[in-house]
Amino acid sequence: MKALAVLLVLLALPARAQVPALAELDRLYAAGQYREVSQRMFATRDNAEARAILGWAQARVQAAAPHVIAVAYSDLLWQIGEGQSNDALREEAGLVLVYSILAVGVDGAKCADASASDARVRQILSTRQARLDFARGRPADRRAHLRNSAVALEQSTAARRPEDRDICAAGEDEIARQLATPGTVAREQPLKPGEARRTVDIEPGPTYRPRFLGPESWHPRQTQVRARFARILDQLVPA
Repeated sequence: MKALAVLLVLLALPARAQVPALAELDRLYAAGQYREVSQRMFATRDNAEARAILGWAQARVQAAAPHVIAVAYSDLLWQIGEGQSNDALREEAGLVLVYSILAVGVDGAKCADASASDARVRQILSTRQARLDFARGRPADRRAHLRNSAVALEQSTAARRPEDRDICAAGEDEIARQLATPGTVAREQPLKPGEARRTVDIEPGPTYRPRFLGPESWHPRQTQVRARFARILDQLVPA
């Protein structure tokens, strides 16, 4: 995917053997501990490690990682791009964010709780509007490139993306199920920049599993989501 491959040139990545953090990320990812992966991505010790982690995340996104990893990748790109006033990285952050929204819609079609994907999209966008504002201010050819690349990336990873529990756990019915599950812990979080109200972090009990539909149900729903891509893109980054 040319839209993402540009980073390998921009970042001049250090050799993998020189960055022990990548082995830790591999271990957490293999265990399905995606929140911990996201946290480790931002616990960088120096610029070389940050560049290596960006390369690691880029490869995972291209290999159809769950949306949590794609969103964290966009966040890290944006953080570094803002710090360096680097338009290429900020544009890439917007591209990956838009891709993440499209992927959440498509993958959320598998959720038994029909409210799940919209709820997750609202969560993602609640603190990331600056990224879309930046993308909307780019020249028309760059906006078209971003839109087309986001759609192409969704298409290229769709068949390989796994069932996404984090999406399907975000709906109102599923949150109620989590709170009713023995061992669930709910923690009120401090306000983050851009948030108008506090959020509650729910750590579900060990027996909780979100519900998924069968293929006979979610295939038509995915077709309906993709039919709305143009409208979704117009809302995120108008052409």
